[in-house]
Amino acid sequence: MQILICDDSKVARRSLASFISSSFGGETVFAENGRQALEIIKRDEIDILFLDLTMPEMDGFEVLVELQSLNHHLKVVVVSGDIQEIARQRCLDLGAYAFVEKPLKVESAIPLFNDLQIPIDDSRLPKQSFTRQQMFERFQETSNIALGAGAATISAQLKEFILLPVPRVGELTFSEVTMMIQDALSRDNSCAAAQRFVGSGLHGEALVCIEGESVAQVGRRLGYDDGEISHDEIVVNLVNVLVSSFLVSLSEQLGLEFSLREPLRIEDFSPEYSMLNTNEHVFTIEYTYDAEALDLFCSVLFMFDAESVAIIHRQMELLQ
Repeated sequence: MQILICDDSKVARRSLASFISSSFGGETVFAENGRQALEIIKRDEIDILFLDLTMPEMDGFEVLVELQSLNHHLKVVVVSGDIQEIARQRCLDLGAYAFVEKPLKVESAIPLFNDLQIPIDDSRLPKQSFTRQQMFERFQETSNIALGAGAATISAQLKEFILLPVPRVGELTFSEVTMMIQDALSRDNSCAAAQRFVGSGLHGEALVCIEGESVAQVGRRLGYDDGEISHDEIVVNLVNVLVSSFLVSLSEQLGLEFSLREPLRIEDFSPEYSMLNTNEHVFTIEYTYDAEALDLFCSVLFMFDAESVAIIHRQMELLQ
């Protein structure tokens, strides 16, 4: 038996592979994106493909479409943080054997692996310390899962499929952050809001830029009649959903609680407006939500101070 694990995250690939028992007599191979996975499938006799959805170059949906034109007998298990019901159904309609939520948990892995006749190793790995770079890599995967959970909430409320990117996690200088935000605010037909959050010793701020002409339609899909609330109120409500849905998943994964302040509309941005203006370097999570059939594009930037990064680092070591 040959197993192919396709995920752009090295952490996710390693984590999924760790479920396979050392007694497994077959071979496990890896791909970083859909294009690599298809090359391997065309070359080798792959029996089971574990497939992520959100990847660069070629995503999981595109892989499933391409597989329909190939003469293959492999079983595709989608393992994704994108838990929108629309996403799950699309995968099954495109021939996926199963769809499981990322990160894969022992209680989900045991029946799945038994069904696929893969020996499973459910022993706990020893605790280990992470370097700062390893923490960034693991937090990238944590953010990816939170992104999918947030998209599921947005999708359910807007009744719209949300296109997901790979979130970007890392450190930026505050001047770089400022330029990014000012650039977003300068675009035509855009508006923005900021929302601060605190909790468990963490301090952070989310900045959201919304582009497109479907804001009024968003208001209707959020349950408001035309004219019932203003454009600014719709923006604030949408920002609150975008930020809170992401933080809820992040909170559950890290075992930390967050408290949100009310979002505030901003017309422009300068460093003195931000709670993080004294930080030379800012730890950021950057991603977008793009509604498939609406003229609506949302750029979201989460910023954490240095103390918050240390807490996140420590918490991820405790929860591994």
